[in-house]
Order: sequence, then structure tokens, then C-alpha cells
Amino acid sequence: MFNPLRRLRFLPWVELLQVALVTVAIASLLDFLLARIFVLLPVALSVIMKLLDSPIGLLVYFAVTIGIGALGVAILERWFRFVSITNSTLWALVPCLALWILLRLFLPLPSMFLASLSIFQIMGLVLGVFWKGGSYWR
Repeated sequence: MFNPLRRLRFLPWVELLQVALVTVAIASLLDFLLARIFVLLPVALSVIMKLLDSPIGLLVYFAVTIGIGALGVAILERWFRFVSITNSTLWALVPCLALWILLRLFLPLPSMFLASLSIFQIMGLVLGVFWKGGSYWR
């Protein structure tokens, strides 16, 4: 009997979790540095907080998660060349990224853009992963 979930066992989960960890670590470092810079510059902090509280803020959060998804695929392409990138691999990268972002929320780090994980941001991860990895699934 055909089991469609059987293929999940053969995906490179360890490597994808490593890619996601490196990606979220780089994004968290950039987020932390931006938060520290904005704390040191009170005028910039007030402008950014007004921007993020407006409807444009949703687009900014969406763009950040698109960038994280694209960064994940770029790291997978450059540093993990031995992993065969397919449509299934790209789909498996999305929950790995979401898992590390979710686990990152438990760290007591100041954050500007990675303060939550919503369905809107998961859609951004999917869009970023498949936007950058488009040549692998076409």
C-alpha cells in the first residue's frame, strides 16, 4: 500500500535543522544589533516604532520573514552543497525555520522583528523559501 508520508523519513532533516539554526542565528544577530542601535538612537527608535505600529508594519514583518526564508535557501545552497535540493526539501525547510524561530522566542533577547510567529509570518517564510528556491522546483 502506498504511504505518501513515507518519503518524509528520507529527507535530510538533520542538515535542514542545521541550516535553519544558522539562518535564525544570523537573523537574530541582525535583529539584536538593530534593536541595540535603535535604543542608542532615541529619535530613530520613535520613528521605527511609529512605522511598525502602522499598517505598513505588517509589510515590514512580512518582508523580514521573506528575507529569512530566502536566507535559509541561500545558506543551503552555499554551505550544504551535498544536500539535494528538491521541492520536498524546500517544503521541509519551512517547518524547520518556523521551529527555530519559535524556540528563539523563549530567549530573553531584545527583538524588533522576531518578536512573534504568526500565520502571516509563516506565509512569508514559505514565500521567501520558494522565491529563492524557485529554480529547484520548476
